[in-house]
Amino acid sequence: MKRFILFLLATMCLAGCAKRSNQSTTDENVEVTKIYNLVILDRSGSMTPLREVAVQGYNETLNVIRNAQKQYGLEQQNLVTLTLFNHEITNVFDCDTIQNMSNLLLTEYNPIGATAMLDAIGVSLTKLKNKMDNLQNATAVVTIISDGEENSSKKYKYKDVAKLIDKLKEQGVMFVFMGTNQNVEMVSSALHIDDYKVFEYSIKGMKDAWKSGMNASSNYYDRMSQYNKDTRNMSKEERNRYYRDRNQEDGWFK
Repeated sequence: MKRFILFLLATMCLAGCAKRSNQSTTDENVEVTKIYNLVILDRSGSMTPLREVAVQGYNETLNVIRNAQKQYGLEQQNLVTLTLFNHEITNVFDCDTIQNMSNLLLTEYNPIGATAMLDAIGVSLTKLKNKMDNLQNATAVVTIISDGEENSSKKYKYKDVAKLIDKLKEQGVMFVFMGTNQNVEMVSSALHIDDYKVFEYSIKGMKDAWKSGMNASSNYYDRMSQYNKDTRNMSKEERNRYYRDRNQEDGWFK
């Protein structure tokens, strides 16, 4: 009997080791998708009344990305860029891994000046495209938030930015525009962005906009987990077309 029990324990141990070995092999076969999370946030003077809620909403969005990274860390690598703009463009964070990201401080967000939105988008998207062009499996979510009309860009016009957006959409990049104090639908159309949200120019309005964006983000990372499975062994071109088509079908705020 004693020999039988020892034999049974040894058999169970070997089975457990084999199971762990198979799990390790499966994990190694997962193709990790780099997801660039680019937020382009207005810091012009008119954002002053919304200063605190803008910082709070951004930091809560970071928590959504952190949770997604914890849940899907074997298949997703989330990188974050925060671009602030007024009449100048400032990268507070630039392609930092979410694991190493710190929250935005209120002292780092001081609204002042005019609104060079097109230059901020154009410069940021050019950098993003250069990064993605050299990667086999990468995609991005670009969120643009502005509380007023473009009024001081010098380098880019609407048609220039729209061309950039069209190229990146073909590579599977998701674009979202959240705006107020302007014709948001018209601006989104001029930028060739399909997913947009109008928010009321108030603390509550911006809170609601961030909340809807965070819910959409959470759903997106869940979908990306399935996308990862669906696109294994695809070529870069096939994968990009897949992301593009699914983005159009699934949308952002649905």
